[in-house]
Amino acid sequence: MTPLRWSLLAPARRTRRTFEQTVQLLELFLHREGRAPAAREEITVDGESVRIGPWLAKTRTKHRAGQLYTDRERLIAALFDGDWTDENVVRAAVP
Repeated sequence: MTPLRWSLLAPARRTRRTFEQTVQLLELFLHREGRAPAAREEITVDGESVRIGPWLAKTRTKHRAGQLYTDRERLIAALFDGDWTDENVVRAAVP
């Protein structure tokens, strides 16, 4: 009988998504739902629950505090018509 190794019993480590990957998930949510996610909303991707609403709320907070890089602002702004930091913003029209 082979001894069990600890690594087999430990839960698999999740890798963090990049900002760009999370923006892609936001875009997916916008296309599916036709609206921005609420502050506590989640999306399920490949069986994994992603807290996209809290992520967007935190990103808006960082933007307001001047802590969000300009290139990241542009990535998100491209998904919306108008000010993406507004809670009632509408997604950009899809061609």
